[in-house]
Amino acid sequence: MRFSYQTFLLGLFLLFQNNYVSAFVLSQQAEISVLTCSPGNEPYSVYGHSAIRVKNITYNYDVVFNYGIFDFSTPNFLYRFASGQTDYLLGAYDFSSFVDEYVADQRSIIEQILNLPLKEKQKVFDFLVWNAQPENRIYRYNFLFDNCATRIRDVIQEQTEGEVIFAENSQNQKSFRDLIKKYHSKLLWLNFGIDLVVAAPADQKASVYNEMFLPDYLMKHFATATINNEYVIKPLIKSTGVIYQAPEMKYKSLKILSPAVIFGVLLFVVVYISVGQYKKKKINYLTDYLVFGFNGFLGLVILWFVLYSEHPAMSPNYNLMWAIPLNFVFALCWKVKRWRPVTRYYFVLVSGWLIFFIFSGILLPQKFHVVFYIMSLMVLCRAVLNSVFLFNRKNFI
Repeated sequence: MRFSYQTFLLGLFLLFQNNYVSAFVLSQQAEISVLTCSPGNEPYSVYGHSAIRVKNITYNYDVVFNYGIFDFSTPNFLYRFASGQTDYLLGAYDFSSFVDEYVADQRSIIEQILNLPLKEKQKVFDFLVWNAQPENRIYRYNFLFDNCATRIRDVIQEQTEGEVIFAENSQNQKSFRDLIKKYHSKLLWLNFGIDLVVAAPADQKASVYNEMFLPDYLMKHFATATINNEYVIKPLIKSTGVIYQAPEMKYKSLKILSPAVIFGVLLFVVVYISVGQYKKKKINYLTDYLVFGFNGFLGLVILWFVLYSEHPAMSPNYNLMWAIPLNFVFALCWKVKRWRPVTRYYFVLVSGWLIFFIFSGILLPQKFHVVFYIMSLMVLCRAVLNSVFLFNRKNFI
């Protein structure tokens, strides 16, 4: 959710007016519920959103506690987000403002009212009020393990006196990558970019507990969860209702401009040029500069995420097997003619390495986007041509 200073200040006013921080005691009519919002069109909203609502009609109090607030205008926001150093915060604001925002974006809102006694509702509410104070509200965001949905899961688990039990299903476990692909697979370039930098840890199986980093799965597992204590076992959710039902969202994506089509065409061009140069027995190295340089540049981007990002799913990244950072250095060195007698053997090394990757990729503990194999073939094509030239120097110019 995008940060709005006006909304946030309004929330603080509503939250702390009349000494609510220390003196507000919920009445019997109070309800605490989990709100689940459907995905939006923006990249940051494609996974949906979760929030907690505290409603007390007796005091005309209806506030949403939202762990998903961030500020795009923060200095170096994109760098900090990429490096896993993004700070999110808990904000609180009027329920009607929350609904208006999601209705305007045509995103559905589903409400699950928690089946808690007044004592436990008070504990949840007191914690949220404490957590929303300026000195407590900031936390370090982690997409898979600490976000707007996992924070709600943890609040409910920790502030209820019984044990919250989620039904495990070991027969149908999905990986983190499979779970998130459900949301961005139709956004073809976003899907490509995520597969590029999100590494092997994302291919581990996610337990039911882990699945709740996604709002839809938080809602799903809350619906079947129970609260167990020494006296009684009862469902966690008392009732479920739809606050706003949005029309079905349709993603507009031109498949003709998809990564598979773009890089497929580039592969055809590279193969066509390479075959032509082989027939003419003359190599133009401009193609090598471009292919090896671009491949190496991608490798450097991936390597940066591996070495410097604090996101736990960024390392190890087996994409470094085909996007080779050294290729970028080689592309620069290959331009120096006096170094070519030695550096030309690099083509042979890369040829063998990429052939190994293409045939062994299915055995590695990471899933690869089909485009990555296409990009590997582009480099392999040029590496093989230059290797043939190396061992047939007399027949080539």
